[in-house]
Amino acid sequence: GERAYLSPKEYDLLFYMCKNKNIALTRERLITEVWGYDFYGDDRTLDTHVKLLRKSLKDYSDMIVTLRGVGYRFDTE
Repeated sequence: GERAYLSPKEYDLLFYMCKNKNIALTRERLITEVWGYDFYGDDRTLDTHVKLLRKSLKDYSDMIVTLRGVGYRFDTE
């Protein structure tokens, strides 16, 4: 029942991960789908947004699972 305030990019990232729940999403796929094909930034951009998103989700932050060497998964189980 608590409202989470997200930046537009955090919202886009959460929406994409929820839409693909329980699926391993590579870092490249997340960057391509959320930031776009022409994104030339650093991989740390994704990590920073995931960190901020987890902070915003508070008690639900553990739903975003880090898959070492792969990327992330939004886990609903």
